[in-house]
Amino acid sequence: MTTRKFLPLLAALLALCLAAAGCGAVPAASIPDDLESTVTQILLDQTSSGYLEGECAAEGHIILDTVPEGDQTQVYLLASVGQYGFCSGHFEKISGSGAIPTRITLAQDENGGYTLAGYWVPEDGSYYTDSIKETFPAALRYQALHAHDRYSKLAAQEQVYAQAYLDSIGREAPIGEYGDFDHPLATDQGMSVEVSNDLMALRWDFPYFLGNVERVEDGVRYVYETAWDSDGSGTGTATFTKYEYDTNKVVQKYIYQVEGDTYREVQPQGPGPNPE
Repeated sequence: MTTRKFLPLLAALLALCLAAAGCGAVPAASIPDDLESTVTQILLDQTSSGYLEGECAAEGHIILDTVPEGDQTQVYLLASVGQYGFCSGHFEKISGSGAIPTRITLAQDENGGYTLAGYWVPEDGSYYTDSIKETFPAALRYQALHAHDRYSKLAAQEQVYAQAYLDSIGREAPIGEYGDFDHPLATDQGMSVEVSNDLMALRWDFPYFLGNVERVEDGVRYVYETAWDSDGSGTGTATFTKYEYDTNKVVQKYIYQVEGDTYREVQPQGPGPNPE
């Protein structure tokens, strides 16, 4: 995982965030370093399961309590995870979770370290509240049921990872949530919904919004860009371009002429002129 190599640097930065996490959290000084680092890595590992992959894995957490039970420790916390990637010049949370009440069960190994023995999150839907009440101790239920109230603090922790990653690759970009930035749609500028759906199905690896995303493939950074040139009447040109970030060399380009609910490809797959 990309973020593993940043853990030593992030530990000190995140300690400041955790210290400012607010009331109801276990004081950071009372949490063993190995337990804290184990929880951090467990949450980072969660980002590789079921989330759209980005360039930087991130997590945020507030430990509410730790409860020893024999040779295990129950860790009750509020947690968020995320994957960050470049979208139209921003470094956005492109996938992940909100604030989730979580219980992590840790077992101690023969060396005295911690290993994951269980990972619990609430049930979805109508059983969400009841599952929290059944799992969290009474003293912690209010905080668990109002986890979203603490999301801004979790997001701040996530963005420490994002900034550390940007620093490591020598890039500057605004960091934020998906909703912090505009993602204009071609349908808002005259393209019919039917055509938009068809083109997104054909060119699913390009962004659904007008703009670009970046992906690193086999060590090369590429830009995938979606553009729509129209006067707003439903007639126009949709262009999907993939090019190398460093050289602007175009490696794929698709152009479609759109008229109302019909469209046709006017340039075959393959390289085209470099973007301006």
